[in-house]
Amino acid sequence: MGATDRPDPAGASTVRTAAGDSPAADAMRDCGPEIAVGSWEHLQAAFARAATVADRAVGLWLARDAKGSTVRSHAADIADRPDTELSVQRALARAAATAYARRVRAEGLAPEQMLVLVKAATSIHGLLGFGAQALTSDIVRWSIDAYFED
Repeated sequence: MGATDRPDPAGASTVRTAAGDSPAADAMRDCGPEIAVGSWEHLQAAFARAATVADRAVGLWLARDAKGSTVRSHAADIADRPDTELSVQRALARAAATAYARRVRAEGLAPEQMLVLVKAATSIHGLLGFGAQALTSDIVRWSIDAYFED
């Protein structure tokens, strides 16, 4: 199967999770059983979820900072916790980037081709905020690291 082919439900592994109420379980369920782990579509979906959460976190920080207030909202408190939805989504995006880079390397694609495909997966035009831009840089770095791992 090529790097940009649709996943084969019978062939590739799919996202499965134990039933749970954690943000990670919810995010993995949102990916759906028809999207194969390590596929371009899986990377794109993971990026879209994580970029949305990252942009929301940046927006909360900017809103709090603009007020100059020491009074913190519940949403701002959640955004600052290390085990937040943002950290979960970033971890899922990193796992997706790693799986994708390893898959395209196994298929024989050159690193340059992998980078073009990774950047295409992260170029969702509706997601142009600071959080999405930072996440794109991180995904590119994670993909390169995974591609060249021994």
